[in-house]
Amino acid sequence: MDCPYCGREMELGLIHSPQELSWIKGGKRRTFARAEFHEGSLLLSRFSFSKGSAVSAFACKDCQKVIIDYADHHSDLNHE
Repeated sequence: MDCPYCGREMELGLIHSPQELSWIKGGKRRTFARAEFHEGSLLLSRFSFSKGSAVSAFACKDCQKVIIDYADHHSDLNHE
């Protein structure tokens, strides 16, 4: 994938967490960051007790951007 910011080649990898991965609207850090508790949030990876959570992501080391394509459900490595 080419970086939409600088046009250089991005590297595929993953973001891993022992917790659910979600994007929560606004800039305020939350104690309970589960997507289901916050209106307008996005669940990026379902939680698994055995595997944690993980999403595929592309990183551009030149402009230091990371992109998660959450429209592609295969980016959630716990998606059934």
